[in-house]
Amino acid sequence: MSYDQFVGLIAKVSNIPINDIQRDSLFKNDLGIDSLQMVNLLIELSNHLGAPLDNIKSNEDLATVGSLYSIFSKE
Repeated sequence: MSYDQFVGLIAKVSNIPINDIQRDSLFKNDLGIDSLQMVNLLIELSNHLGAPLDNIKSNEDLATVGSLYSIFSKE
């Protein structure tokens, strides 16, 4: 999945305008995604990509859009 497709999926699931989502956007502080929304987002990404969530090793992996993309793009 390309980065643009990844961002598009985040925008769709979280109802955030795609133009507001940047590689260095913090999910909580910049995008306003709370913990429940983050769980829903992770489940959607995992289901859509067919990727396991066990590649996420720390909170740093979930900090920014770019860091999360790097986890899911390893598959």
